[in-house]
Order: sequence, then structure tokens, then C-alpha cells
Amino acid sequence: GHHVRLQQAVSSFTDGLLQCTPPLPGLDRSIVIAPRRLHLTLGVMALDDGTSANSTSGPAPAPSKTLQEALSLLLSLEPRIKELLSGTRLCVPLHRMNIMEPDGGNPDNAHVLWLGPSHDSEDARRLQRIGEIVSRTFREAGFISERRPLKLHCTVLNTTHRKPRGRGPRQPFSYRALVMSPAARPFFPAPAHFRDAIEVDFGTWDVEEIQLCRMGSYGGDGEYVSCGGFSLLP
Repeated sequence: GHHVRLQQAVSSFTDGLLQCTPPLPGLDRSIVIAPRRLHLTLGVMALDDGTSANSTSGPAPAPSKTLQEALSLLLSLEPRIKELLSGTRLCVPLHRMNIMEPDGGNPDNAHVLWLGPSHDSEDARRLQRIGEIVSRTFREAGFISERRPLKLHCTVLNTTHRKPRGRGPRQPFSYRALVMSPAARPFFPAPAHFRDAIEVDFGTWDVEEIQLCRMGSYGGDGEYVSCGGFSLLP
């Protein structure tokens, strides 16, 4: 999320959706993820100092590891990952958009909208390989309990953050209305159906660092606070 042009592109998209008249069902500024906080999650850990760190989404294990242990493990991967990259830049092609499984399979009852890499480029395959190495290493070392396959994505809308918080089930947004909205036309054509990811082009961006970040934290610019990591720049 530190790439300024990426922040501008995503803000242009979400601002346009928020300005629709009449308003899109369920859409509210409180569920929009600040572009500065866009990231790829490789895993979630619970650490015994009472903090959680995005290392690298899913249930976290019982706290039994320390932040320093997690950071040491991450840093131990640096030589292997740099050898695999062989001087090639690691990139994220944000060329797909979709939602996580909506309530009852109904696209009018969506809760999470994401952007992610395509599967048909070498950049995307390289990114998936590196992500799986990090995720698998932390899982095998007992830091991560999630067993589902790694699904790389940047969350753009999430109803978990809706304010004010009402009682009962979370209020969804309508993915159908969103993708059919005139505000979406500058970004992609109207889809024929809502089952598959939509092809978009929000650019291809360099991954400059792999970090451990503290969940729920806010830095001076609204970013997640880094607990450490290593650079991927040549």
C-alpha cells in the first residue's frame, strides 16, 4: 500500500462507488480499506507477548512463540528467497477482482471484495511460489495453524469494519450492484455473470519487502506498523 499510484487508483475506484446515486446497497465508507493499508497476508500468528503479527488470514494458534522467534525465522528465509529470485524483481499483478464466498452464495450478500494476482503470468506464479515458501515454513514451525491453501489477495472492502456496529449478523453489500454500476465501467466491462473473478488492471507493483506487521496497528500515515523484515530490492 505504499505505492502512491496504487493508492490513487484504488481510491479513484472506491470513491466513485461511494458517490453513486442512489447509493449502492450496503456500501459505506467505513467498510472501505484505506489504500495505504493494502497488503498481501501470508499468515496470521498469535505471539506470547500478547500481540498478533501479520507475517506473512485464518485462525491463529495458541500463543507459544515470541515475536523475536518469528522474526528470526523470517530473516532465515532471506538467502533462500533471494537465491530463488536471482535478481528478478518480485511483482504483484493486480489483474483480478472478486468477493469471498457471500452469504448463501448470493452476490447481493457479499462481505469482502478483493484484488489479486492473475494466475497466467510468470510474475504471479513467482509470487505464489515465494508466498507458499514463507507460509509453509511458518506453518511447519508451529507459528501458523491455517491449513487452507494460500490465496493471495488485497482486501478492498470488508464489512467487518462497518460503523456503527449493529446487533445481529453483519450487513452485507451488493456485489451485483457494485459491478453493474456505471461507476465501475472505467475499470472493467459489465460481467456476464458473478461466479468467476473479473479481469481488471490495477497495475503491477514491486514487492520491496517481506515484513512482520502488528495487526490492528496504525503508523503515522495509517499503515501497519512493521516489526521487522528484509528487503527484496536487488
